[in-house]
Amino acid sequence: MRQSLVERSIGLALLALLIWLVLLIVQPFAGALIWAIVLAVALWPVFDRLRIALGGRRGLAALLVTLVLLAVMVVPIVRLALDVGRQVDELVRLGNELLRAPTPSPPAWLAALPVLGAWVERFWSPLLVDREAVVGQLLPYLKDAAPRLLEFGAGLGLVALELVLSVLLTGLLLVHGELCADYVRRFVVRVAGAQAEHLVDVAGGTVRAVALGVVGTAIVQALMALVGYVLAGVPAAGLLALLVFAFSTVHLPVLIATLPAPLWLFFREGPTPTAIALAVWVLAVSLIDNVLRPYLISQGTPLPVLLIILGVVGGLLAFGPIGLFFGAVVIAVAHRLLLDWLDQPPDRNDRLPDER
Repeated sequence: MRQSLVERSIGLALLALLIWLVLLIVQPFAGALIWAIVLAVALWPVFDRLRIALGGRRGLAALLVTLVLLAVMVVPIVRLALDVGRQVDELVRLGNELLRAPTPSPPAWLAALPVLGAWVERFWSPLLVDREAVVGQLLPYLKDAAPRLLEFGAGLGLVALELVLSVLLTGLLLVHGELCADYVRRFVVRVAGAQAEHLVDVAGGTVRAVALGVVGTAIVQALMALVGYVLAGVPAAGLLALLVFAFSTVHLPVLIATLPAPLWLFFREGPTPTAIALAVWVLAVSLIDNVLRPYLISQGTPLPVLLIILGVVGGLLAFGPIGLFFGAVVIAVAHRLLLDWLDQPPDRNDRLPDER
């Protein structure tokens, strides 16, 4: 008996060592692998239809999906990184021009705006009274703008490299999709029993729904912002629209990315109809995600909207951008398990005496 216990202990220790070594080896690729799994699950219906259209050629279908992902995800990030590096001088020049431009008086309707009106007026008033003092307070921050922009561009380059790796891994996962799905199903059945196999479909459907909601909303907001910037004549409209897409994708307040454009117009031309229209437009762009994202997600999953919001926002706050998907999947699986448990008839021994 003692020998058996020793052997089991040695076996468990070796298994723990093996798991630790595997995690250590995979750890540098963990972020890219997680995003690749999300992309593969989200794009599986598209890949499957494309494979059927190409006569069952999985490799060619996966290659086409990979090339499209590179064009849609990686190329804009690389271009944004290069544009930041090339346009540092232009952005600094625009900042200096903004500081030297005369400050127009705030329009009468500004104070009547809910929430933002009083805050903007409190910021605007010191500029009219003592502009030099306000500019002097801002100059120390503006001096660091160029180095920070270059650092931001370098960070985008690293993000682009991780995205390239994620996209390549996505292609490999699509080629071997059925095999990977079979592994996951067998693991779930082994751990939780055959009745839990449908949870794999719940998780996959939730990932696809969240991907549709997040990416679809970001695309709509970026396109709306781009249209407004182009019509208003804002410089670097494409760069600013990509910034809106990035902010929306990681669930940051899009207003931070859209507000500088109308402010630049206000300080450059005053409260013209174009500046006012752009301000109203970017405010609509910044708020539309509150309605559009839950709606798009709800089209792909039977989860109640309240649970969708809790999963997406809570996951984002807890785990960062990947939490958008992870949080929603956890909530969806937990909700499905709860419904399955409630639908099961109670055991005879668990019933109350008057129910027997």
